[in-house]
Amino acid sequence: MKQEYLFPSPAPPAIREAMAKAAERKEKGLQVFDFSSGNIGNLLVGQTIFDKFELSVSDSAPAELKGIIEGLREGVINSYYPYPRGLSYSTTGGTEAIRKLVVQYFKEIHGLPLSDSDTDKVTVTAGGQQAMATALRSIRPGTRVLIPRWEYAPAAGVLESHNLDLVRVEVKEDLSLDIDDLKKKVGENSVFYISMPNNPTGYLAPEELRAVTQVLSAGNGGVVWDAPYLFTILRLTSKGAIFDKELLQEKLGEFKEIARKYHEHMCILSSLSKTCLIAGLRFGFAFASKQWIDNMDAIIGRENLSSPTPSFIAGTEILKRFLQQPTSYQWICRVLAARLTILMEEIGEHLMLPGNGLFGALYAAVLTGRTSSREFSDRLIRDYGIVTVPGEQFFGGAANAVRLSLVAVPWSEDEEAWVTSVKALKDALAKLAT
Repeated sequence: MKQEYLFPSPAPPAIREAMAKAAERKEKGLQVFDFSSGNIGNLLVGQTIFDKFELSVSDSAPAELKGIIEGLREGVINSYYPYPRGLSYSTTGGTEAIRKLVVQYFKEIHGLPLSDSDTDKVTVTAGGQQAMATALRSIRPGTRVLIPRWEYAPAAGVLESHNLDLVRVEVKEDLSLDIDDLKKKVGENSVFYISMPNNPTGYLAPEELRAVTQVLSAGNGGVVWDAPYLFTILRLTSKGAIFDKELLQEKLGEFKEIARKYHEHMCILSSLSKTCLIAGLRFGFAFASKQWIDNMDAIIGRENLSSPTPSFIAGTEILKRFLQQPTSYQWICRVLAARLTILMEEIGEHLMLPGNGLFGALYAAVLTGRTSSREFSDRLIRDYGIVTVPGEQFFGGAANAVRLSLVAVPWSEDEEAWVTSVKALKDALAKLAT
């Protein structure tokens, strides 16, 4: 299938290709005499620099997170003991072994009809942000790229700086996408970028992703689906938010059906950052056509040369355990539901929530009344020490809402810090949101 909106597959960067070949031979246990790069960390990789390196998992850790924590433990140890592999370069895009795990992720989590040999259709990145940026930069300049009116702000910035024709599609009062507006604005070989669940509004609807993909594929276009929040699906009620396992699995099933049917037209981005609470490790991944992945790998290889070695070692161990027992999201969703419920109870009239009874992602939008979101955000931090993100860049113009993170405040058993933060926000809103 031709994808006219993409750059042709480029030749891989010479240094990256040489490093990848060396890593592949080493993985296979073959002899290699490596003169590929200035990988000075390799000078110590044959040395034992720590006599002992022990870590144990605390008994107090949440039960659903123990598998993930065990993977982190293994990854940290393997990065530096018995040999300090974490000091050397690692292959951008991931080794064949890591890519095979990512293929398994997209098969099991997104329902894609992949074989174990389809490693040329996936790549591993230094976080979901790098996956997003390189996926969009793989698109030919001048291509029309549509995004919803409320959308992840950095995506618009990448599109504008890359000379793509950025077009906003309007959303309705309930935060759903105006599909009629999309049909008016889409063109042949266009691309649509969508975070689903949405950052910053928490809106999600499988039927909307299906409608978008139908429209784009009919015009030989593509869809970039940014899906790091796939496991953070909650039910909204008049009394608050609820984590419903059956609801989450139902929606995951609907998303799988869409991906199975339309995957040839999609670039799917994901990350363990949110699912496994490891945002600081920078471990993301993507699925797309070979041409799309070739472009992403070339961009990363030209600019980075190496991926974050300890992150990739730990990320691989964590991904293995997540695929064996994907339970970490259950703990996360309970925390999110409790925090969102407190928000709804305290400042409900100031929240901009989806109108379809579903909520996802890690953020909520707080209405600012007649005050611009930039001025409102500035006054919150100046006068009350409350940090939020203005909505203008998410909205693509003047906006009357700021983005509030549900996870920036550390968790504790009684959530005293969260409650204190929300009450401080409530007091500030009473004076500012008029």
